Amino acid sequence: MMLVIVFDVISRRFFVIGSIKLQELEWHLHGILFLCCLGFTYLKNAQVRVELLREKLSPRLQAWIEIVGCLLFLIPYCLVLVYFGFDFAHRAFVGNEVSSAAEGLPFRWIIKGFIPLGLSLLALAGIAVILRNMIFLSHGEDGNG
Repeated sequence: MMLVIVFDVISRRFFVIGSIKLQELEWHLHGILFLCCLGFTYLKNAQVRVELLREKLSPRLQAWIEIVGCLLFLIPYCLVLVYFGFDFAHRAFVGNEVSSAAEGLPFRWIIKGFIPLGLSLLALAGIAVILRNMIFLSHGEDGNG
């Protein structure tokens, strides 16, 4: 991905050569990177959070909030987007959808196919977080449960 960006910048800046395909490839690669890293980021607890209230709660209550949040919000949201994402990608595949730019990339279904994939990975990460928190709750704070 970095090579695509560097090549695009150098070719535009020094050789005044622009490519719509190259620009679209850049945002496709960024989108794929983002979608595929959602689940990993959540597993590593590296997502952006507003911790104003949560940080003042006990670890057990934090674990319960995480479990309930995953069950009520994260997993249902992911499942809905996976369901509609498959249809979205399928319609692009069947319709042989291409870029709206005249010189853009073909096969728009590829980038659209990463939507259900990335959100499936996020849903699996949510299940892993639920299990991790359930194990924490069953063993207690000291690990001796």
